[in-house]
Amino acid sequence: MRSLLITALLALLLTPAAAHAEDRKVVAERAGCSISVGDRDAAGNDLIVADCTWDIPADKVIKAVKAPEKHDEYLSSVEESTRLPDGRVLQVHYASGISNRQVTLAFTDQDLPDGGFKTSWTRAPQQEALRDGLVDVPVNDGYWEVHPNGAGSKVIYSLRYDAGGKVPTWLVRNFQKGGISDLVEEMKGVAAKM
Repeated sequence: MRSLLITALLALLLTPAAAHAEDRKVVAERAGCSISVGDRDAAGNDLIVADCTWDIPADKVIKAVKAPEKHDEYLSSVEESTRLPDGRVLQVHYASGISNRQVTLAFTDQDLPDGGFKTSWTRAPQQEALRDGLVDVPVNDGYWEVHPNGAGSKVIYSLRYDAGGKVPTWLVRNFQKGGISDLVEEMKGVAAKM
């Protein structure tokens, strides 16, 4: 009876996790990454996750992701990325077919016990004045997480993004598949050169 009770309890505890995992859908495989979409929030914004295995040493990947003020130099979707005096980062995002987007981000860096690194960002409480012609980004939460994996690295990129304004659903879906694929491929290329 006790083992039956434990089995039932475990089944109840594991059911939400299984349902949650089934909500995710792989939309692309590129640059050593499996890109999935799901876990939609109340506002309809999907969580995009790129789960990558790269043959690039972790220290090189860390160097690439650790400097968001340089992301406009090597990520085609980031037109501007300027570190402000108080540490916030002003970004202007580019996507073909829509107006550029603007957001001011707060970054948090964390060294991980296995020698890895995680840099997380969210929309900063204090936003810079919105420039003419740009659209405010109401949600931009994400992270790069890097772990040593032998001579290479295990990399996770996660993003929940609301572009703001009016963006057709098909364009959002296209970005989730193609735009994120481009972004992780570009980051991989930069990390390889570090």
